[in-house]
Amino acid sequence: MYKTMEGIFEDGKITLKKIPKIKKTKVIVKFLEEDNGLKTFTSIPDVFMNPVKVSEIKKFSREALHER
Repeated sequence: MYKTMEGIFEDGKITLKKIPKIKKTKVIVKFLEEDNGLKTFTSIPDVFMNPVKVSEIKKFSREALHER
C-alpha cells in the first residue's frame, strides 16, 4: 500500500508535516517544483466544487469571471 506524505526539503533534510505511524519502510522521494513563493494547492479550491454551467457563463462579464 502506498501512502503520500507532504513535507519540505531544505538544506539537505526532509521535514514531514505529519509523522507516519510506520516503524520502517522503503520510500520514494519525488521533488516538486522549487518553492518560489507561489501558492500550491493541496486540496481542491472551492471554485471547482461549485463549477459554473456552460449555459450560465454568458451571464457573467469577463471581470466577474476572474473575480470568482
